[in-house]
Amino acid sequence: MYPLPTKLLKPCVDHLLPSITDIVNTSLSEQCVPLSFKQAVVRPLLKKPSLDKEVLKNYRPVSNLPFISKTLGKVVDSRLENHMSSYSLHDTVQSAYRACHSTETTLLRVHHDIAYAPDNNCCAVLLMLDLSAAFDTIDHQILFDRLEYSFGVTGDALLWLQSYLLNRTQRVAIGSVQSDDIKFDFGVYRRARS
Repeated sequence: MYPLPTKLLKPCVDHLLPSITDIVNTSLSEQCVPLSFKQAVVRPLLKKPSLDKEVLKNYRPVSNLPFISKTLGKVVDSRLENHMSSYSLHDTVQSAYRACHSTETTLLRVHHDIAYAPDNNCCAVLLMLDLSAAFDTIDHQILFDRLEYSFGVTGDALLWLQSYLLNRTQRVAIGSVQSDDIKFDFGVYRRARS
């Protein structure tokens, strides 16, 4: 089954909301994410309209999941964030993926620490590491163990997350032509900008 485009679902969301709520609640209560929710379609999009369309590096892959899958992911994201905040599980200097934290917050902290060091007869060393593709290589079992032992995510919540991450597939689409589905065993879903 091919999922309906979001632009067709959004105008009807008031009428569909009870059904969407039932789907989300059933997925959570049964600790099961339907396979159709885990099938991504990756489309190469030109980074800027002014770039040469013939140069492959000018494209970025955009992974699209069905609308209801993204809705389900946002519900779980909200619950996980609530759990992390309630038990103070965020690292004190973590800025990514947190409300009221941003690149600006990080830059202010780094600037403060660097300015503070010489005033207190200390030296400052800034080491920068690009982990932009780190999420693409996460081993699922290591992630599940970390969620359980470091963050207290157990029982039904952990089973649901396992269902969400296992047996994911993706295919590449260029125009109306699509590749076969391929299964991937590493990586996690990253929220795309809306």
